[in-house]
Formats: sequence, C-alpha cells, structure tokens
Amino acid sequence: MKLNKKILALLLTGLIFSTNSYANSPEIQSPAMNTEDPYESFNRVMFDFNMGFNDTVGLPLANAYNGVVPQPVRTGLNNVFDNLQTPLSAINCFLQGKTEDGLSEIMRFTINSTFGLFGLLDIAEPAGLTAKEEDLGQTLYHWGVWNEANYLVLPFIGPYTTRSLTGNAIDSTYDPVYNYILDVENDERSLIFFGNAFVKYTSVVKLVEDIKTQPDPYVFSRESYLQYRTNQIYDGKAPQPSLDDFNFE
Repeated sequence: MKLNKKILALLLTGLIFSTNSYANSPEIQSPAMNTEDPYESFNRVMFDFNMGFNDTVGLPLANAYNGVVPQPVRTGLNNVFDNLQTPLSAINCFLQGKTEDGLSEIMRFTINSTFGLFGLLDIAEPAGLTAKEEDLGQTLYHWGVWNEANYLVLPFIGPYTTRSLTGNAIDSTYDPVYNYILDVENDERSLIFFGNAFVKYTSVVKLVEDIKTQPDPYVFSRESYLQYRTNQIYDGKAPQPSLDDFNFE
C-alpha cells in the first residue's frame, strides 16, 4: 500500500478545521432538503429509464452475480469498496468538527487495511469502530453553504441531491485513496467506481421489486432516499417536527 506525505497534509488540514468548525459554522436548523421537487419532470423520465434498464440489463446481471459468486466473496468485495471510502470519510469528519469520529475512521482504515487484508475482512466493526460514512455533501450542509438541496435522478447511477452530487464531484478530486495511496490511473479509477456501484446495486436489487408495488413508485423512491440522506446528515438523529406544525383541532 503506497503512502504519500500529501495524505498527511490533507488529514492535518481537516484536523485544523475540526478545532473550530462548530464555532464558525451556523447551527443546523434550516431544512436539509427542498420539500418541493423542481426537477420532477426530468426525474420521472430518468426514473422510468432506470427502472427499464434494471428490468432488461441490471436485474439479469445482478441475479447472475448473486447466483454464481459465493456470499463470503460478495461480502468481502463489498467490504473492500467500503474500506476505500474510509479515508475520505475521515477527512469530512474532521471538516465537520467531529475529531473523535475522524480518528475512529483512520483507525478503521488502518486496521482493516492491514489485519483485514485491505478490507476483505471488516474486523474494525466488531472492535467497536463503526463506519461513519461522511462526505462533502454533508460537510457543505454543516457549514451552511447549501441548504434545501433538490432531489435529482441521474441515468444509470440513480438518485442524488444537488448538494450530494456536487460534494461527491469535489470529493473525487482529492480522494486520498486514489490520489495518494493506490496511485491509480483514471481508467483504473473508473473501473473501481463502477465496480463499487455494481456491488452496491446487487445488494439492494430485490428492493426494486418492492418499489414497483407502491401506488407511485417514483414518489416512494424519492421520499425514501431523502429520508435516508437526511438521516445521514444528522447522524441518525434528525430533528422531529415541532408540535406547532400540526393542527389538532
């Protein structure tokens, strides 16, 4: 595993931010997501396209993968891809002022990359080092840079918010794993990206059939994703609606 001094600089920068991030950033009180859906017409077209692609191409490939590749191997591959995302998560923990979580992520990556055979085995989780899964989209909201992000569906890769899409694009430019640890070329990086996307897809492909049974599959998918994303932003502690918002008469 190739290490570069630049990764230490990135982590140090994040650690410096973490010492005053909460003091300088606004309180997280504004809505995390736009209650409207300004791109609904476009989103519905992309949603229908993705569902069609799932039925004709994605589902057969996923069934073949799940049927041929043994479960332990599938779990190991999923663990490897999760492990590759950990250093970036650590940086965003620091940028949000979550120093303890950032150090925990560094420990996760170190343990799983060595004793866990570069992530094939997730031995950090049983040791109490739970994955934090932080990204720049969450960091932007924490800083108050972008409130009420809009829901967006993209072909093949599925749902995002405008904030998470922007954050992921920026994250990819300085991801320490690809730039400093693995030192891979762009084509190799693309293979890793699509490999990760496919492995994640095969683990949830059965949920697509459940979505189809809903009265409006698009709305169900949208609300489920926005709830999931909001839960990530608030670390599983999303604020509850005020009782003043309800009419009890």
